[in-house]
Amino acid sequence: MGRLGIITGLAQEADCLDVLPVDDRPQTRISGARPDRAVEQSQDLIRGGCQALLSFGMAGGLRADLKPGAVMVASSVIAPDGRVFETSTPWLERVMESLGEEATTGAIAGSDTVVGTPAAKRELAEATSAALVDMESHAVAAVAEDAGIPFLVIRAVADPADRVLPGWLIGHITETGRPRYGAILAGLATHPWDLAGLLRLKGDSDRAFQSLRRVAGRLGPLFGLP
Repeated sequence: MGRLGIITGLAQEADCLDVLPVDDRPQTRISGARPDRAVEQSQDLIRGGCQALLSFGMAGGLRADLKPGAVMVASSVIAPDGRVFETSTPWLERVMESLGEEATTGAIAGSDTVVGTPAAKRELAEATSAALVDMESHAVAAVAEDAGIPFLVIRAVADPADRVLPGWLIGHITETGRPRYGAILAGLATHPWDLAGLLRLKGDSDRAFQSLRRVAGRLGPLFGLP
């Protein structure tokens, strides 16, 4: 039983915790980029004894200055219905003290659907003034607030504000957070002109994974939890 529970959307995000000693790794659940599963799994972590929750993984950039691999620790999370959840100030301050210039802080927008075009990202940024967007943090935040426990969000930019996610690519993630490679290859076969863009997205994601792994190693098993 551990004090900290972590929610990721993808298995590769959870894999970034492999820099931590096996016996000390926090309890982790993978939502498969589904907010409803993030809710269920957050509740499951609390039932299992976790006293704090961390939303950890990649995010989409909403600001032009945030490049692939940039790390942000959320000061607040803005849900799709407009609710604003403040993260734990003591925890945030400890993490920022440890990471220094390696990370910035700001608001993160939650979305129940993929925000995959520059136009959609601009619209969300204008509506929320958020710097990033992801699909788990608002779910984790709501569960943590209901339970009266602290939560935090640490995210690395995977697709910057000007990057397009092809529509046919969206949704090909299993409940265990793994890509459906067969469906992706089939989609690429009918959209070969998107290959160059997919390679750029992979490069962006690789930078984000490197950042997440580095942050996990720097912060340790409790991720700076007071």
